[in-house]
Amino acid sequence: MAAQLRRVGLELEFPVVELGTGRGLDRAGAQRLWHAMAGRDPSWSLVQESITGVVTGVRRQTGGFDERLNTDTGVCTVELSLAPQRTVGAAVDAADEVLRALQELLVPMGCTVLCAGIQPRTWADPARKSQKDWYLLLARRWHLHHWMVPLASHQAAVDVTPDEAVRAVNVLSGFAGVFAALTACSPVARGREQAWKEMRNWVWYERSTRVPPAEAAYTSNSMPTAPFSDMGAYLEHHWASRVWFLTNLKSGGCEVLGGRSFKDFLLAREPVPARLIDGTPVLATADREMLDRIHQYGWPAAKLHYTFDSRADLDGVRHALDHGRLGDWFEEHAVNCYVENRSCGVAPQGEEGVAAALTLGIVERLDEAEALLKELSWLEWRKLWLRASTHGLAAEDERSIAAIRALLDIAERGLRARGEGEEAFLAPLFARLERRETPADRMIAAFRAGGLRRLLDDFGRTP
Repeated sequence: MAAQLRRVGLELEFPVVELGTGRGLDRAGAQRLWHAMAGRDPSWSLVQESITGVVTGVRRQTGGFDERLNTDTGVCTVELSLAPQRTVGAAVDAADEVLRALQELLVPMGCTVLCAGIQPRTWADPARKSQKDWYLLLARRWHLHHWMVPLASHQAAVDVTPDEAVRAVNVLSGFAGVFAALTACSPVARGREQAWKEMRNWVWYERSTRVPPAEAAYTSNSMPTAPFSDMGAYLEHHWASRVWFLTNLKSGGCEVLGGRSFKDFLLAREPVPARLIDGTPVLATADREMLDRIHQYGWPAAKLHYTFDSRADLDGVRHALDHGRLGDWFEEHAVNCYVENRSCGVAPQGEEGVAAALTLGIVERLDEAEALLKELSWLEWRKLWLRASTHGLAAEDERSIAAIRALLDIAERGLRARGEGEEAFLAPLFARLERRETPADRMIAAFRAGGLRRLLDDFGRTP
């Protein structure tokens, strides 16, 4: 019997842009799009928010997985999240089928799906913020949330075992600068060429300087200040956050009051004050299911998703917290673990598998990736993230280029060992490195040659 392969999942975000104006899709356009999608294919059903009453996307069930095509922070950004697949190729094929249908619906509306990490004209427009119920909660803890309206990225998720989980987080976080260097794709924003080739990262970076440090630590979309020493340290960090909520997969729910962290809330034996989305005051008490949902809250370069087995209970996790054994408790009870890489830019059409292939290949070779990571200090890797976000590959010296090539080689070996031909999806990245050219460089050339019209022609998706 063939060995079971770790699965890979895609979460693909794209700006939706009006061809005539270069502006992002508005709320009325988003409503037309979702109704058209559900009308075209009955396997998709509308997602209507309970409180705002707004339709924010469509959903369907595939193999027990809740697949969604909806809006991200901005209604001008579509987000596609599909069931994990056995191979990168299968994941890309599934996404391509949906994206073709989406583009066919947008063409009559005078719009296109743009393969870029940011809207080319529309900026942080509150009138284009998605009207999701849980955003009513988020706005109470997350300052400047509307800054995310024009942004998009390609995220990849890969299965990990509990004992390798924190290693995968550290490696993918440490190489965030490499991902930025290879996938930068947002140099045109607000109708003009910007100073950063990955302007998406500038938004996250600049926002982090304007919000309280305790908030920025969990909402930076960047590298942590240092790698996590073990799984316990990872959980202690995230469970110390004040930017968290009690929801059922970001549906309904409440916020706990009094500045309590999730750890504080878990350790409290009595009900504590809380407030529902609609403002109603309530008392909240920790329960077992909350342990399976808290992973949602935190927006770093790489993060874990997980649930716990039927033997896990509140008394056990409290005992682990009290005795410094949280990492051991996690490895004993965690199931359904996967790591999400949040650092990659939006790929050009036909290259949607690059983020997944690179992420999967690295995780398949954690020992080699860790050895490469140790060749530079964590601070040097952090500097690479900032430098690459600004310049792409253009500012890298031979030492950095060699490190990036070494990481691609590691990923290629990891994929080749799976025996599914997935290493072919890395070819665009090797080509970019060879030419020292990112998608952002091609976008700049298109924009200089013919403005927004040329940019949309060259980087808008075709059915």
